[in-house]
Amino acid sequence: MKKNKLLGLTIAAMISISSIVPAFAADITPQDTTTNVTTVETQQVSEADKLAKLTQRATKLGIDITGLTSEQARDKIRAAVATKLGVDITGLSKEDANAKIESARAAKLGVDITGLSAEDAKAKIQAALEDKTQATAEKISAKAAILGIDITGLSNEDAKAKVHVAIDAKNLEKLTQKATKLGVDIAGLSNEDARIKIQTAEAAKLGVDITGLSKEDAKAKIKAAIEAKNLAALTEKATKLGVDITGLSNKDARTKIQTAEAAKLGVDITGLSKEDAKAKMKAALEAKKQVVTEKLSEKATKLGVDITGSTNKEAREKIKEARQEEKATKTTNTAQ
Repeated sequence: MKKNKLLGLTIAAMISISSIVPAFAADITPQDTTTNVTTVETQQVSEADKLAKLTQRATKLGIDITGLTSEQARDKIRAAVATKLGVDITGLSKEDANAKIESARAAKLGVDITGLSAEDAKAKIQAALEDKTQATAEKISAKAAILGIDITGLSNEDAKAKVHVAIDAKNLEKLTQKATKLGVDIAGLSNEDARIKIQTAEAAKLGVDITGLSKEDAKAKIKAAIEAKNLAALTEKATKLGVDITGLSNKDARTKIQTAEAAKLGVDITGLSKEDAKAKMKAALEAKKQVVTEKLSEKATKLGVDITGSTNKEAREKIKEARQEEKATKTTNTAQ
């Protein structure tokens, strides 16, 4: 009986255990599946995040990494960076290629990474890049201030783009003024095309043939023609003043002529800048002109001539005519 009882208990225990194991196994299986799914999702997110960052770098380099894995994208970006730096990494391992690229970057930034570990070299290059970025930001800010534009809160790239737009607008304004003087229509043209059209008009006005010349050669030929024209005008001016400008550059000739003109006006321009000397001489000329105007007014009043609103030159002509008429009248009266 005891044996049978023990056998019964043993069988019951085995049945109980056999019913627990499947249940426990059923509980474990979903947990393993969940863990696997989470791991896959994490890997996918990580891969997508990597590709997003790599895409930004690729866009800056002007290359397409669509459809590539992150590893393939890195290889393509590495090759593009090497090309940009003028470095040949053909046949090199990834590590050697990276080392060569880092050395080229360091050299371009003027940074010495000799004997440094890869990490230290990277840190030193990064610091130099940050300094360069800061210097670039300061330059951009200075240009923006001159142009009167606000770049607050913008990245260097966006700020640079905004500055370039402002510069293009300012250049277009200057080109439009130049085109107007030459009677040239540049409406709807790019700045580059407008320059070409203006350059052609300038050449035609100067009687210079620039057909088939490069932009630089055409510019040089036009500049030479302008210099020759200016020299002719300066020579004429110098001759009137009794000044010898033989062998002088146009700049030196202008300075010598300006000094002679100042002396003639009784103006001392010693030590003054070109602009200040010009302003002082202009003031002296205006004062002299006013004296002449007053004398002409006196003469006109005596002759009964109205010179209101006339320039000094026109006033002289009117006075001359009045005198001739007065002389003719006297001659007629005498003859009678």
